Amino acid sequence: MTTCEFTLPVLEAACWFEEDPGIQGLAPGGFPALATGRPALAFVEAIQRRRLSRLARGVFHCAEQVAPPGDVRVVFASRHGESERTLSILRDLAAGTDVSPTLFSMSVHNAVPGLLSILRGNHAGGTALAAGAESLGYGLLAALAALRADPAAPVLLLFGEDRLPELWAPFAPEEVPHALALLLGAGGRELGMTWDPEGRGPEPAEVQSRHFLAALAGGGPGVWAGPTAAWDWRLA
Repeated sequence: MTTCEFTLPVLEAACWFEEDPGIQGLAPGGFPALATGRPALAFVEAIQRRRLSRLARGVFHCAEQVAPPGDVRVVFASRHGESERTLSILRDLAAGTDVSPTLFSMSVHNAVPGLLSILRGNHAGGTALAAGAESLGYGLLAALAALRADPAAPVLLLFGEDRLPELWAPFAPEEVPHALALLLGAGGRELGMTWDPEGRGPEPAEVQSRHFLAALAGGGPGVWAGPTAAWDWRLA
């Protein structure tokens, strides 16, 4: 397979970390806009906020910062999704007890973007995907493909990861809970992206999203190699 070059036109960008990520160039009021701590989510009714996981709160906050009103196509990417809820369901199944329908509906991989679309009244199509350690990279490719299919309509890329439950934590790099949202559309600032399958290697200890955000914030090139490819992002 050959190396592929892409250009992502980024109109708006926002990210959230539970704590300061220490990424060069990433700051409140910058690009992308950084938020830390517990998101307020004033646009979500209190009864709904209480049901949201930490992952959903982070994703919702970022989406609210960049998404235009009305219908917008959404691509949601996450490696693990609602891992706490998934583990709870597995424990119920192992114990032979009934699974809560509400817990199940909030655990499926498209639950976060689906609930967000309901709250925002967004009737446009959406995609939810997981691609292991490279979920963000392939989410970006899916969003770019959607934009190229209809360049006149922006695409909202959402990404989020939570801290894994203790039982599963040894099987993946440790992550600070974080999320990001990008609005892709014509006229946005250009972020170059290279996908090189020849550069693939063992999964590194640092997650892909940190390198992507460093490049987007202008803190230097973002180079990261994973199990299927090497990825490189840089501002044009």
